[in-house]
Amino acid sequence: MNFFEHQKKARQHTFYLVVLFALALFALIIIVLLFLMGLYANAIHIPLVVFFTDPLRYMESKTIIEIALGVVGFVAIGSLYKYLDLQRGGKSVAIGLGGKQLNYNGATAQERVLLNVVEEISIASGIQVPTVYILEEDSINAFAAGLTFDDAIVGVTRGTVEKLSRNELQGVIAHEFSHIFNGDMRLNLRLTALLHGILLIGLTGWTILRSMSRVRISSSKKGGGGAYIILLGVGLLVIGYVGTFFGSLIKANVSRKREYLADATAVQYTRHPQGIANALKKIAHYSSKLQTPAAATYSHLYFAEGVSSFFSTLMATHPPLEERIRKIEPYWDGVIPDYSEREDKTQKKEAKKAKEEAKKEQKERIVQGAIATTMMHVGEIKEEDIEQVHTEIKALDDAILDRLNDPLGAQAVILSLFYDVAYKKELFELLQKENRYLLLEFANFIKEEHVGLKDKSAFIVSLGLSALKSLSVEQYQHFKIIMEAFIGIDNEVSLFEWSLQYIIERPLEIHLGIRKVSKSSHSHLGALKQEVEVLISMLIQAQYDDEIKAQEAFTKVKKAMYAGALQYCPREQITHDLFIKSIQAIEKAKPGVAERIFEGVLYSVKIDGYVSATESTFVHAVAQLMQVPLPYEFKLGKSA
Repeated sequence: MNFFEHQKKARQHTFYLVVLFALALFALIIIVLLFLMGLYANAIHIPLVVFFTDPLRYMESKTIIEIALGVVGFVAIGSLYKYLDLQRGGKSVAIGLGGKQLNYNGATAQERVLLNVVEEISIASGIQVPTVYILEEDSINAFAAGLTFDDAIVGVTRGTVEKLSRNELQGVIAHEFSHIFNGDMRLNLRLTALLHGILLIGLTGWTILRSMSRVRISSSKKGGGGAYIILLGVGLLVIGYVGTFFGSLIKANVSRKREYLADATAVQYTRHPQGIANALKKIAHYSSKLQTPAAATYSHLYFAEGVSSFFSTLMATHPPLEERIRKIEPYWDGVIPDYSEREDKTQKKEAKKAKEEAKKEQKERIVQGAIATTMMHVGEIKEEDIEQVHTEIKALDDAILDRLNDPLGAQAVILSLFYDVAYKKELFELLQKENRYLLLEFANFIKEEHVGLKDKSAFIVSLGLSALKSLSVEQYQHFKIIMEAFIGIDNEVSLFEWSLQYIIERPLEIHLGIRKVSKSSHSHLGALKQEVEVLISMLIQAQYDDEIKAQEAFTKVKKAMYAGALQYCPREQITHDLFIKSIQAIEKAKPGVAERIFEGVLYSVKIDGYVSATESTFVHAVAQLMQVPLPYEFKLGKSA
């Protein structure tokens, strides 16, 4: 099953989720009606048996309908509130759980190992490097959250960092990346938003009881009104528990099978089943339970069971640890090692080793990830080009990697990708005026004369984005002004410059909350006919100066896309503004349409048998735009 099939499966699960939610809501309406009817029967002194024999005799059907609609409205408001809150992306979940963002320069040796593992799995899978958050919890657990690749985050507990070896940590992170890759991440946030409305009923009951606890009830003066309010609060609280029950059942039904798939995909990624198996064994020895009050809200997101449940077998969001281990290790003897006996020695040894190899790790982390993981070609797992990866990583010396892990240094390296020596004086004056510290860093970097850096620009940017995500909105806006000045110094924007600028700005602006992801609205290719014609024609024209050859190549591409209605767009008709409008429209393509367009883009850039640095960077930008894993061969800008 490739990327697009995984995404389709996840969308089918979304429909299944809505059906389950509707059934739970219907059951909740019935329970609320029965409770309020009973309360009303008691208030008018009618025996319950008599009342429920013919409820319409004592209560108008209009009132019953209004109560039902009231429940629906109340749940809808609660779900909408949570949905809007989660529009901030994965960081909303991480912050809600008490997580803090990790940055490479401020990280400990153990935390740097975590950051390196996340980075290597990310690059090998073709998914943008997510922001990493750490939760100060002693248990072993992790989660991935977000609505798109751009706002995805990975959260890890302190216990995970301190208790797991590098191979075990890699297995856990690979598991979380599979949730990103398989479409579970977005599904899980939708589930959280939907269920919040149901759980809100119990929260309302608790709020009523807490507010009434300080109020003195006097039935003689108030006719028992206060007692009825307390009874209402108790009833809503009980109904809330019923809602929690239904919510937990839905979580369990949706997430259990996805956990098995994530384990299998993690083994596929790392080629080291012992890593994730040992991580699960350590969880069995220690614990995966979280103490934060918000833990239950996101229970279906975690690597392992994060909260306790009275009906653990029925409502567990994860399969039993023993079953998960046996799926990975069929011949496991069922024995959980006593890790506490060797914990101190192992931790000290690993901490010392991590410290000694921190510098070495910095250069080798991507190589290890690329070797350990499978190559992703539009969602298809593929093993190849290992030697090429080794060669390319060796070309990135410590001076580059050190800067890419620092916000100021990363800005300097990225600006060098847009640097035109013909405008040296003007650009240096701009930096002198805007940011003297950046000027010094930039001047020192370009003196080192790094050869061939622009050929792997997208690869360089992917390594520097993590550091840039630590910038404040004001700092980023300032850097953006400088970057745009570097790009526009010659009064034109090349395809390479646009592509590189896009893959820098989009993830940073979504992370900082200053850009919203466009909602998918185009469900068939015909709705984007003119825009796709402009895009494919422009890509073909970049490879063929001869108009006849360009038209022949275009015909081959549209046949490969099964889009015979597409018409070639002459180069004199394509302007920069038309290109931008086309891109903005294509960004709104629904997944099935996006797949066909992306295949057309890949076919177009490969049609002459060579992929230039500009074309590779553009494919990177389109992959981001369409939320598709980047085919690995395009990471380094080499010929296909």
